[in-house]
Amino acid sequence: KERALLYKNYYTYLYGLPMKLKDVGTIIHQKVEKKRFKDKEYLVLKATYSKEIGKDTWCFYFNPSTYAMEVYQFFKDTKESGEYILLSGIEEVNGIKMPKNREWFYNKDDKYLGTDILTIKE
Repeated sequence: KERALLYKNYYTYLYGLPMKLKDVGTIIHQKVEKKRFKDKEYLVLKATYSKEIGKDTWCFYFNPSTYAMEVYQFFKDTKESGEYILLSGIEEVNGIKMPKNREWFYNKDDKYLGTDILTIKE
């Protein structure tokens, strides 16, 4: 039951991005960095959390032309820990545009973990 609840909360967070960045306890760092990731330039927003919420550091990568979020990445303790997620495609759900595909990789070695594919049942 605990593990199922953990995944429910985790996926609610991911599908709620970037709006979830307004949640209580989220600390948005004021400096937006320009950063190259996977041979592409991005505007990167960093978020940390109050100790009651969590210890992870998240980075959100936005396309500088469209401002679409295309990548997110989190770190546990070091830059080698955690994962990054590449977003592609768009699926519209009740008027809300959501990423269709999320490809997961480890930060430390770029090892592929898996892909989530959002499909709509008619």
